[in-house]
Amino acid sequence: MRRSRRRRRTGGLLFGVFAVLALAAPSGVAGVAGASCRDAAPRTEADFGAPGSFPVGVRTIPFVDASRPTPPNGSFPGAPERTLVTEIWYPAAAPGRDAPVDPSGGPYPVVIHSHGFLDSRLGEAYLTEHLASRGYVVAAIDYPLSRGGAPGGATVRDVGNQPGDWSFVLDGVLATFGGVADAGRVAATGLSLGGLTSLLVTYDARLRDPRVRATVALAPPGCFLGSRFFGRTSTPLLVVHGDSDQIVPFRQHALRVFARARGPRVLVELAEGSHTGFSGFATLFDPSVHYDALGCAALGQDLGTPQDNPLESLGGRREGYLFGVSERVCPLACPAGIPAGPSMQADRHHALTRTAVTAFLEAALRGDDAARCFLRRPFGASAEDVRVRSHRLHRPIAP
Repeated sequence: MRRSRRRRRTGGLLFGVFAVLALAAPSGVAGVAGASCRDAAPRTEADFGAPGSFPVGVRTIPFVDASRPTPPNGSFPGAPERTLVTEIWYPAAAPGRDAPVDPSGGPYPVVIHSHGFLDSRLGEAYLTEHLASRGYVVAAIDYPLSRGGAPGGATVRDVGNQPGDWSFVLDGVLATFGGVADAGRVAATGLSLGGLTSLLVTYDARLRDPRVRATVALAPPGCFLGSRFFGRTSTPLLVVHGDSDQIVPFRQHALRVFARARGPRVLVELAEGSHTGFSGFATLFDPSVHYDALGCAALGQDLGTPQDNPLESLGGRREGYLFGVSERVCPLACPAGIPAGPSMQADRHHALTRTAVTAFLEAALRGDDAARCFLRRPFGASAEDVRVRSHRLHRPIAP
């Protein structure tokens, strides 16, 4: 597919950044990696992007955490509890709402998904339902104050409470599904602000949940996350990000998260990929317009400046947060001059996301060596619109 002139101009810079990273990698890694994947059965996009063999059931459960309040927000006076309406997809005996679980393939790995700002639990159904068909129990949460239609207006300021919501829902899912859900194989996935939630629940000193065994962050804001933030765990990490993201720019966020994280990690870069293109609703938008022009119009509010950041309550430099940096380090969302041409089409954006996430979870939670090797061989070198970088994938990454 077509690549932009901007992408070609920055190619040398990106190559230089990752040349430095390659030099910093442990000695001998390249040789070991080549040997370990040489005999692996080759895989293609279809092996991970196609639906799985399980019919998909779905349930809606309102988990209520009476131990923690929902704070006041604008005209909303707050509430003494946190109500977390959760959609759960799972392998079923037959497809449909409230269908019986199929226990034959269990226990199944568990995925808890976090939506983006102004999004909802159904926003990434193209991914969550797909994973269920591949043998995962997948729960997506409606966060009380960051979802679309939140009382008092959606706000990012409640993100510090979302890791607690995540852990509470995981408890509820494990209790609901019993032995069919594998408490030892749990992944955190999320988009945008939900991607930040996944990073918080994995790495933050105060908010992390040690049950997380793999983390997926789709276009996460991360320019303000320092090396100290990532220094507490080597949990396997996948970051998927579009190189034409106008809301959370690729270079300042994805590259920094990938460089600063520890442990096995993969960065999947989507050529001409936008931020808004990750949303399931993007298929409804005009494909001739850059999707982030629509996403920026939908934001409709000031998300804060680097000097006055609504996320500063998460912590300071001691905890690994680098708030107060310049706009060059953490640029504002939605700059002037959003590209006039189209971004990657939504269907392709979603297909590549499904493929990357499925392959990563198969490697990280099921120990699938062929899936790991697929991620090391940029989608089998068959996709011209995706670039994959990996670190420490020279050996199995399942816990």
